[in-house]
Amino acid sequence: MKRITLLLSLFLIFCGLNAQFSSSPLAPTLLAGGAGEQVIPKIAIGNDGNMYLGRFDSVNGSYDVWLQYLDSSGNLLWQNPRGILVSSFPQMTWLTEWDLDVDLTGNCWLAFQDIRTAGVNNVMLYKVDTGGNILLSNTGIALSYDTSTDYINMSPVLLCHSSGDVYVAWQRSALTTEIHLQRISPAGELLWGTNGITFAGDAVSFTWPQLLDAGDGNLLLKYYIDSGPFWAPNRQVFVTKLSPEGTAIWNTPVNSAAGLTAWEQIIPFISDGSGGAVLAWYDDRYNVMINEVYMARVNSSGLATTPENGTLISTDTFNQQYYPKLAVDTENEKVFAWFRTTDPDQNNVGLARQLMDFSGNRLWGDTGVQIIAQGNTYPDPVAAYFYQDTAYCIYSAAASPGDSYNEHLKVNAIKGDQSSPWLADVYLDSVANPKLHFDAGVSNQGWSVLAYEQGNDYDIYAMRLNPDGTLGGAYYPAPQSLEGYVDEQGTVHLSWQEPPLTPNQYLVYVNEELYITLPAETPFCTIPDFVAGTYDFYVCALYSPDHLSLPSNIVTLTILPVAIEEGNYIPVVIHLEVKPNPIRNSFTVSYFQDKSPSKLTIYNIRGQKVYEQTFRGGVNGFVSQNLNLNLPNGVYLLQLDSGNQCCRKKVTVIK
Repeated sequence: MKRITLLLSLFLIFCGLNAQFSSSPLAPTLLAGGAGEQVIPKIAIGNDGNMYLGRFDSVNGSYDVWLQYLDSSGNLLWQNPRGILVSSFPQMTWLTEWDLDVDLTGNCWLAFQDIRTAGVNNVMLYKVDTGGNILLSNTGIALSYDTSTDYINMSPVLLCHSSGDVYVAWQRSALTTEIHLQRISPAGELLWGTNGITFAGDAVSFTWPQLLDAGDGNLLLKYYIDSGPFWAPNRQVFVTKLSPEGTAIWNTPVNSAAGLTAWEQIIPFISDGSGGAVLAWYDDRYNVMINEVYMARVNSSGLATTPENGTLISTDTFNQQYYPKLAVDTENEKVFAWFRTTDPDQNNVGLARQLMDFSGNRLWGDTGVQIIAQGNTYPDPVAAYFYQDTAYCIYSAAASPGDSYNEHLKVNAIKGDQSSPWLADVYLDSVANPKLHFDAGVSNQGWSVLAYEQGNDYDIYAMRLNPDGTLGGAYYPAPQSLEGYVDEQGTVHLSWQEPPLTPNQYLVYVNEELYITLPAETPFCTIPDFVAGTYDFYVCALYSPDHLSLPSNIVTLTILPVAIEEGNYIPVVIHLEVKPNPIRNSFTVSYFQDKSPSKLTIYNIRGQKVYEQTFRGGVNGFVSQNLNLNLPNGVYLLQLDSGNQCCRKKVTVIK
């Protein structure tokens, strides 16, 4: 009976998962829950917007590797909401880093370690297609082959290269640690021989590799060289460029100064967009118990364009700085950096940001900008990225002052001119509980998904963030960069930047009322015949079937009076009134105009005409007409045309 109950509870938990990403920070999206622990999530987003989410899962009593497949909205695409079981081979009693990525054809590659061979940690590679089929081998491809407990192979990193091949690097530890690196073809061939390439040295350890695509079939590898005791090594940072054949093209020492902590293992290592890389770390190189954050950039030729051993992101030598996260604007060669700040004793914690160029110049002052004052909210950056003209940083912070255990997740967005597209930082997750092991993926449309452990029972949640600051799987981006001017004839000209998704229509608003609807291929508008005055213009994008974006920026324009020749004066509609407003069923339209006929047209929010009637001129220009149209609930635009003049009124129908 206990087993039936357990299965039923799991069924209920996972059946509730097949839904879009939540749009509320109060209800983050549960992707893996139930008995046991679901830990160390990894996420990778393909070019089509679909994504894979992998995890270690102890529901069955041991740490098995599971994989889920979701569309861009967060709907689960495989029949079993838990996903597929990739591997049930045993793990050690402890877990470490692992990795997954998506190749050019949408397949997922996974690299992790287990102890299936003589209780020794070895690295295995799996390939899974979009249908949930395990390819090449149901038991994976072995990348290491140790049978002695003297050796530990662990913490693989994986890169699906633009060449179509896959690279995996990992650590092999005994008395010292080596880095092993392998290149694998799409068919699973080990292209660098059975044992791959080894980075090793006498009395030193090569540790914590990271990989980047350098273009032209080449690869960038970041690694440490550690000497001294493992708990306090003299740690140096290197980047090497490898050819497809595994030959080192160059090898550059990025930081040979002392003081890099042994516990800062995975540092930002990001492409500069032209075959080089940008890195950041913190160290106490002067042994004064003050950690400082440094940044370095290495170009495609292996030359550091920043000062030797990196350049300070902040020159504040009184306070401590930790845990940098970077977002790189490759086009303008700028680096956005967020980092934790503390007082010397680390009692008070804050969050700061800085903008650097590729030469290492600090562009937002020598100490950067403190965006959260030091105090007891314990903010920490957990992920950062750049899209179009904006950098985004997801950070954690105490749910309430002094509570370092329960956290919220928020997002800071900033442009190079220090303006923000948002009025305030956005909550990604406002549930107060512990959060661990963050992993983020960014789509080519600029939305991102953050996966993380949450709660005391270690379930995996994920939230999608859209570039406009909205949450959830439905993304309806607004037109950008609206501009306008008035020509000598008093005609208004508007133009705007198309959003990253193609809408069905554009809706142009004047003084918060819908003026005209335009097709998606027309990101501009010409508006004649406005009477003199000052007007606010903005544009929304309408997506099928009835999803309206947020407004663009507002453009305010003033139209000056035009001299009117005698005999050519056209009377202006001086008044339009709708009673009641909001409308239930019947309502009365009243207005003044000249004695010529006028036309009343009613449009819905999608710009569709729902009613039209022509009226004769009234007594002394006054018209009053009762209408009973039984319109559905919603917002409507009433437009009155009389001669060359036009008057509009927004009304709401509520029944």
